Amino acid sequence: MDVMPMNETGERVERRRTLVELIKETYPEKTGSLFFVSAFEQERHQFYQDSTFEYFFGLQESALLIYQEIDGKTVLFEPNYSVDRSVWLPVNFDESDLSELAIDAVEKLGQTIKGYSTGPFFTPEQLENFIKKIQDQLDAGHFIFTALTDIFPECAWVVNQLCVFIPGLKEQLIDIAPLIAELRRTKSQKELEYLYHASEITVMAQQAAAGIIRKDNLEADVQAAIEYVFTESGATRAFASVVGAGKNSTTLHYVDNKGPLPEKGLVVVDIGASFNHYCSDVTRTYPVSGIFSERQRKVYQDVLDTQEYIAGIAKPGMFMRNKNEPDKCLNTLSKKFLAQRGYNVEKEFPHGIGHYVGLDVHDVGSYETPIQAGDIITIEPGLYLKDEEIGIRIEDIYWVIKDGIVCLSEGVPKKPEEVQKYMKESRFEDESDSYRAGPNEH
Repeated sequence: MDVMPMNETGERVERRRTLVELIKETYPEKTGSLFFVSAFEQERHQFYQDSTFEYFFGLQESALLIYQEIDGKTVLFEPNYSVDRSVWLPVNFDESDLSELAIDAVEKLGQTIKGYSTGPFFTPEQLENFIKKIQDQLDAGHFIFTALTDIFPECAWVVNQLCVFIPGLKEQLIDIAPLIAELRRTKSQKELEYLYHASEITVMAQQAAAGIIRKDNLEADVQAAIEYVFTESGATRAFASVVGAGKNSTTLHYVDNKGPLPEKGLVVVDIGASFNHYCSDVTRTYPVSGIFSERQRKVYQDVLDTQEYIAGIAKPGMFMRNKNEPDKCLNTLSKKFLAQRGYNVEKEFPHGIGHYVGLDVHDVGSYETPIQAGDIITIEPGLYLKDEEIGIRIEDIYWVIKDGIVCLSEGVPKKPEEVQKYMKESRFEDESDSYRAGPNEH
């Protein structure tokens, strides 16, 4: 079980203390315990921890439940595997590590589970020790606090099973996801460093993409170059990479990435690295030929002008999306801007202007409240003209400060003439060795 570097454990413990204080302030007449559920291993994917669990504990281990009394002990519950899990997977925690995380004890969830791994489907017997802890709280008239939303589906399924196994739990269960979201919106210095580094890696991956986009290559070639950079940099994908060329550029979340790069077409490259679980999200649109046609350039410039306009007015007090505040709503203002240029925004700009970013690429946070200093957001206008097979999106990631925003992904050029120059300068001299070479420096 990997634990975050020790200089981060104190921050995670402090987050839990702050959460408990928020619970006490929000529910002054209620007391009880909290529990957290970790993610589960999946055969087809590398293990990726649930963001809520990551935020408070940082343990890279599956199938854990952690029970924390409001004013008492914290106990880690692990499955009672029938074999030694460490034979199959690295398990690297000891009492000292758990002590640093203010975890007081380790117990088994319940009766034996066959094998060295488990999914989110349990029998009551396999959870009986944890169930007893929760039942004791309910018998004492206490409440149980946990996140019911903004968690991985398999974590939610465990909560649902517990509600079936424990009579009365559902009625005594309180969703603290909104309180957790409130905490997660403001980033610490360490979180900002991770977010910035994730953006740096994503910028390098965009350069790799720009260097391999050309006639006769495939969308898959571009994806391979991108994800080589992620892997070499110690990162993973924050989401499935989008490499949509020609008509595929007009499909917002096209992820098949199998088609050819048409000589006269455009390529939308929407990618993001995840570094230490913190995400980035950067989109650029490139001409396959290396030069925008007159029509492509006109549409591209309209999208770029929209992004620059929104970036110029974004600041604390504005809303990402709030129809009740149209004069302060970045989404409404962006659509109005493009409508004034003659576009049918309902059809040709069907998505929002941006979203929060953090431990998840579409991170927690209410769109009904104004953006605030400390938020990390994207600004991503786009136009999708299906009849012309022109899809263009430009997206960057920004840190909200007291009087505006700061771009964290400015390393990828955006002006049309700069994009053309960037593609030329980024090209691999020996394409056959491009994935091993990595992005060129310039």
